[in-house]
Amino acid sequence: MSLSETAKFLMEILEGELPSTVLNRVLETDPGMDKYELANVFLTRFDRLDSKVLPAIWHWKSVRSIRGMSDEQFDETVLALMRSAGYRV
Repeated sequence: MSLSETAKFLMEILEGELPSTVLNRVLETDPGMDKYELANVFLTRFDRLDSKVLPAIWHWKSVRSIRGMSDEQFDETVLALMRSAGYRV
């Protein structure tokens, strides 16, 4: 998946989709992408965020993980960080 395709998926968060739903979709669509690469793409796309979002993505229990932060906790954390950075989500 190209960066522009990933960026289109990420824009869905600004349209009201939950971050866990969107990021799981990205991981399912691009089997070669890991959560570390996804976190970097996320931070690049949402450049007003600081690096606090990175560990949230790394420690989230995604479709590729067997343990980690729940989707609900992840969504709350990411949306709170996005709101504090000025994103309307």
